[in-house]
Amino acid sequence: MMPFRKRKFTLGVEPLEGKRLLSAVPRAARALAADTTPVDASAFDGMTTLEALRGFVAAYPSMAGGPRYNAIYDLNHNGQVGQDDGRILLRLLPPVGPKIPLSVQVKLAPQDQARGGLPQNSGGVAISRQPKVIGRTQPGALVFSGTGTTDLKLRGPAAVADEKGYFEFTPTMTDGINQFDIQVVDRYGRQTLRAFPIFWTGFAQHEAAHPRSA
Repeated sequence: MMPFRKRKFTLGVEPLEGKRLLSAVPRAARALAADTTPVDASAFDGMTTLEALRGFVAAYPSMAGGPRYNAIYDLNHNGQVGQDDGRILLRLLPPVGPKIPLSVQVKLAPQDQARGGLPQNSGGVAISRQPKVIGRTQPGALVFSGTGTTDLKLRGPAAVADEKGYFEFTPTMTDGINQFDIQVVDRYGRQTLRAFPIFWTGFAQHEAAHPRSA
């Protein structure tokens, strides 16, 4: 892993591939929330890029005073660790792998996928209330999840894609169709959104009728 570059920039001004930092949060609200304190990558000295990103994931989302809050990841100094902080962090850190066309593949883990005659659903039918969702995308990208197409609604579990681009989540289901959305954000200023609805309604009887082989 290459060493961190010593970089400083003013929040809200650092270009992302020729564009300013992007967020679904209104520009005026972001301007009020963030200050212009320079951010120094030396806060992450001694960490690999993946270690630093996994630390961010462990603190996301959180607010000052909460048990998960870690001030070193509050990079825009607004009292919370959110998606804007993740975007800033991605730009501070060395790349995990080469830049590839941005896409995302996602599916339920085989052990959590129901079998047999089941309702048709593009995201899959889960037998577990907390199924594992696995996927692949740009190595080193941050992956946010939730229900909706804007940053404010993507407040579910987050993950970071490893050196080969693999990531996983363990969301919690409610009865029926769960509208699960996944947004991938990378260090090059790109992002992509994928809808992944998961059906769950308690498959105890179904599984009893279809026992799994050892």
